[in-house]
Amino acid sequence: MELLFPIKCDFFEKVVLWMFLVVFSSMTFAQERVMVIADPHVLASSLVEEGVAMDKMMAGQRKMLDLSEVAFTALVDTALLHKPALVLIPGDLTKDSEVASHDVVMEQLSRLQSAGINTLVIPGNHDIGGKAFAYRGGESVPVESLSDSEWESKYAMVYEQALAKDPNSHSYVAEPLRGVTVLGIDASHDDGEGYLSDETLAWVLAQADEANAKGNMILAMCHWQVLEHVDDGGMITDISARLQNADAVRDQLMAHGVRTLLTGHVHVNSISTYRDTLQISGDSIMEISTGSPITYPCPYRWLTLSQDRSIVTVETDYLTALPGHAGLTDYSREWMSEHAHVMVPALSVRLYDKALGVIEGYIVNNVPMGSMIFQMLKMSLPQTDEEKTKLVEKHLATTIVELYLLHSEANEPEHAHADSLAQALYNGVGNMIHEVTDATLQKYGSIQEAMIDVVVKVMKPSVQSLVEDRTHWASQYSDLTDDLTGQWFINEPLPETPVENVTDSEEDGAIYDLLGRRVTESHYRGVYIQNGKKFIK
Repeated sequence: MELLFPIKCDFFEKVVLWMFLVVFSSMTFAQERVMVIADPHVLASSLVEEGVAMDKMMAGQRKMLDLSEVAFTALVDTALLHKPALVLIPGDLTKDSEVASHDVVMEQLSRLQSAGINTLVIPGNHDIGGKAFAYRGGESVPVESLSDSEWESKYAMVYEQALAKDPNSHSYVAEPLRGVTVLGIDASHDDGEGYLSDETLAWVLAQADEANAKGNMILAMCHWQVLEHVDDGGMITDISARLQNADAVRDQLMAHGVRTLLTGHVHVNSISTYRDTLQISGDSIMEISTGSPITYPCPYRWLTLSQDRSIVTVETDYLTALPGHAGLTDYSREWMSEHAHVMVPALSVRLYDKALGVIEGYIVNNVPMGSMIFQMLKMSLPQTDEEKTKLVEKHLATTIVELYLLHSEANEPEHAHADSLAQALYNGVGNMIHEVTDATLQKYGSIQEAMIDVVVKVMKPSVQSLVEDRTHWASQYSDLTDDLTGQWFINEPLPETPVENVTDSEEDGAIYDLLGRRVTESHYRGVYIQNGKKFIK
């Protein structure tokens, strides 16, 4: 963007202008806010007609996709009201990459752009090449999805401001604010899982090195996570969604000075920190995962960046009302309670098989004639996935759903029922084991109780990690981080921009910042004055 508006001034007018701009700049640059919206999953209303097809699709969703377009519009309205310096969206902009849904997203982002609010996005696993459908009464009709080759042209407003772009992915680097480097990391993979190739990782690290050389604050943005937010998170709540090579990426980002990573994907508000447990360098990285605005409790984030770019302050806000849903918080919780069961079948099989493996190991290794006893026991156990699911649902499903709701609310230890939910899960495991072993081991109660104890022991680290909101990276370090609010020092203070005193010189081509200081380097994006005219770089 070139000239915003011209300002021609004589000496007296220039003095007044400088006074105004000093006040203006103190309001604009003292602190700058960044809005983070994750996983809006917009489904264009033009693709939806009420009927059996839509009802069937919605029955299998934890997301309130029927409210996605109006929710995203409401978030843009919020941004227009509060005027953040930047909006960041770490992926899953659409339900399943429908071109029509991307068009809706771009229509809303254009509203932000027209208001002077910059927005940067990165693709998630639902944004490119998905199986896209419209829901027309009783039919689900295939529609056009956004191809990989179309992504950058669709979001040209992002890539036009990129300082550099990775040739092997949709990753890019930008400086949307003075002293702030945004690393947009595309980790999309053909199998739908997140993976960062060696080539892309090397490119990202090179950009991080360059940003650090400038002294910039780095805000990295990736759809998938690199940190665990719950120990063995996928065992209990199906919330583990890290990059396939997460540990390697984590260590490399940390070693190259990336201190903050913004993610989504899991639809849960959670902040986790990791430190170099070997104490080689004392490096650390903080990952801010933001929940979806169409999943209880409908959150989004505010980041406040200090003027010297050394401190980031995190606040969490929520959509609490939408047209037709004045009590959105209660409605979304009820929706989640009723629909979270869709994740139970996959969890059931995983939980059952893990418990069975633990039981087999215990009996074979600790009970006389253990192999024979286990084979006899195994004949009476559920054999099919359907049978396993039915058993787990009977004893554990309600508790698992409540645990998921607890995790969605974040800061789990602050909730009085956290410990009781953990105990309910352990009791459910005991009841489940009794149901499938009583007939065979009714004379061996001690063996049953020992089996229960060993299964609970295996599950306990994950369950307690969730209810205590604590991860254990190593014996010498455990992490307990506030998931909703906090202030962190993540960067060395940004040096003052080299300046010279302003004089009443004629139009000489010199560039000044809004404080009236002569700028010798103007590589930062921002508002400047040259030859008496204000412009945006």
